[in-house]
Amino acid sequence: MATKKTSIAQALLDAHVGFIVEQLDGDSLRPLLEQEIDALLADAAKLTLDDVVRRESVKQVVQVYAVELELSGGLPELVAEMARLLYSDAIHDRTRLRDLMSDKQFGEILDKLLEMEELRTQLLDEAVSNPLYAALASDLLYHGIRGYLMHSRLAKNIPGASSMMKLGKSMLQHASPGLEHAIEDNLKRYIRKNIGATLKESQRFLLGNFNEVHLREIALDAWHKLKPLKVSSFRKYLSSADIEDFFVITYEYWRQLRKTDYYSALINLGIDYFFDKYGKTRLTKILGEVGIDRDLLVADALRFAPDVIRGLKKKKLLEPLIRRNLQAFYRSGRVEAILAKGA
Repeated sequence: MATKKTSIAQALLDAHVGFIVEQLDGDSLRPLLEQEIDALLADAAKLTLDDVVRRESVKQVVQVYAVELELSGGLPELVAEMARLLYSDAIHDRTRLRDLMSDKQFGEILDKLLEMEELRTQLLDEAVSNPLYAALASDLLYHGIRGYLMHSRLAKNIPGASSMMKLGKSMLQHASPGLEHAIEDNLKRYIRKNIGATLKESQRFLLGNFNEVHLREIALDAWHKLKPLKVSSFRKYLSSADIEDFFVITYEYWRQLRKTDYYSALINLGIDYFFDKYGKTRLTKILGEVGIDRDLLVADALRFAPDVIRGLKKKKLLEPLIRRNLQAFYRSGRVEAILAKGA
């Protein structure tokens, strides 16, 4: 009797497996997917984010994948190879900058940047305060004054003055080789001593000329000249090797950054904010706010599921997969117990 009941359980398992395989095949698949998605969305309307996941669980997952997981060497190599392929693709010869950004989009970005007047002023202030800028200004003043003294229009307009200046310089060099250097040193010392006033004046000049109107004209003029250019034209400034180097540098920087407390704190702050805002919100509303609706879910399911099922079936893996998930129940003795009660 037990053997008969076991054989009945096995027959039920086989029938169950065959039924599911049939549902996943051909024209039966779409109605099944739509039915399941509708059921899931109906359930999602009854559940909130806090009902199905804890923020600490999300933080732990992010910690593993965004911070602790060490990527194998194959991934950077793969990305580098992809970068080389993208760099050399012919699409860059068919694409111009104006195809990637319209005049309106450029104008909107420019307007936003120009609104940041405080940042612009701070950047100019930092630039003018930089010792390198002071050294550059000093050098320009020195050569300008020296050139004026040696080749001024006044000297050229006075008959014999230019020759006299050259003669005088020659005499100074022969009479006292250190005298000319002393004069130059004094001139440089005077410039360095008074460079502060010059820098302040240059700062006022820059702030006056780098105003919103002037900067807009410069930017729009530059965009007008650049937008007809093909993307490939910039290859002469940036080689494939440069792209790879930038990737390596960025990747190494990211590897160091992800180990910092700052990186983890920002991620956790974002997760906390998301749960604070949506923790008590129904899942369907969250999906709607990020633009995911029923039609999109059905379309994506039909886009991927048939190929996956077809591949599993072709490799004779579909039926075993379904059987593995059902046979534990049919071999648990529960089917036999039900049959015994029915008898």
